[in-house]
Amino acid sequence: MSRFKFTTTPNGKCDVIITLYTKDSIMFMQRSRTFDIKPTIKELLEEFKQYKKEGAYYCRITSAPSCCTKNYKL
Repeated sequence: MSRFKFTTTPNGKCDVIITLYTKDSIMFMQRSRTFDIKPTIKELLEEFKQYKKEGAYYCRITSAPSCCTKNYKL
């Protein structure tokens, strides 16, 4: 199992794209954020768990500039 790696740009920024999907793999919501420090997976999942009661089931986290992508169940 590979680890999810957040990488930063030369100026120290970390871009993260969070995409939420329903149980039927239909896109529910997408958010893009820029961080000054590397966020943790736990922080990101806790922030978006509130959308679970509205129908979100899966969360895909994409990190830029490394373009690492991983899916998580909410």
